Amino acid sequence: MLQTGVTNTLSQDDLQIDSLTSDSTASKVATFHFKDSQDSSVTAIEEAENKSLNGPRVFKNHLLKPSNPNARPVNDTISDWLTISLVMMVVFFTWFRLFYYKTFRQLLSSFFNMAASNQIVRDESYLLQRASLVISIISYLLGGLFLYQISVLYDWQIYWLQKGLLRFVLFSLIIAISYSIKMILLRSLSVVFNQERAAGSYIFNLFLMIMMAGLVLFPANIFLAYSAGPVKHFIAAVAILLLGLMFVFRLSRAIRIWFSIPQFSFFYLFLYLCAFEVAPLLVVWKLSFG
Repeated sequence: MLQTGVTNTLSQDDLQIDSLTSDSTASKVATFHFKDSQDSSVTAIEEAENKSLNGPRVFKNHLLKPSNPNARPVNDTISDWLTISLVMMVVFFTWFRLFYYKTFRQLLSSFFNMAASNQIVRDESYLLQRASLVISIISYLLGGLFLYQISVLYDWQIYWLQKGLLRFVLFSLIIAISYSIKMILLRSLSVVFNQERAAGSYIFNLFLMIMMAGLVLFPANIFLAYSAGPVKHFIAAVAILLLGLMFVFRLSRAIRIWFSIPQFSFFYLFLYLCAFEVAPLLVVWKLSFG
């Protein structure tokens, strides 16, 4: 009997241990539901966000409302090289403004004063010639950047034009080579016809117009790069208008210099204006919009 009682007691203890083990295993199985727990946490987060959004009325007016049912692609036309180019232009122009401060003031005064311009031509300063080369390069780059942005703005369909940085470099090279060839031809013709002083005065005034064009295109390029669509068209129109007025002013200077030449000819003046001033503009217009 004693052995039977001990056996019954042990069997009951084993049953209790087995039941506890099965209960703990069942509880572990019941509590380990990864997806259910994840869904419940996500639901809790969403409920918390909804409660925060549906809080006091004072915060409801600050919520952003969607204007489009779907996501719209970002049309980013500002490339990295364009931003880097503008920063480099700012650095170069600031450097020129600091190191050639007096020369820069003389150039500005000579632009509005014909007598000061003639005096600078007679002095033939080496420092002025070096400053002229630096500001000319900066102006050529600004002109190429302006033409690039105009071509993108008005969607020029020219098959030989490259895209991006190559187009900017191509425009800058075209402007630099065109003016360089023009100045070389003027120097050569002045030697042939013995008019070095008149040609030197005109070339210096041509350089002054290039410098002033660079000053106009410097802010124009910045506004064209970072303004909205309608503002870009307005800035482009204003910049082109100012460049046109400067071109007319340069022609008036050229005519005054031509009149200062003894025994000048109206025929040669007309021939020069058509060949060196009007014809290049017509070629550019034809390539751009033709």
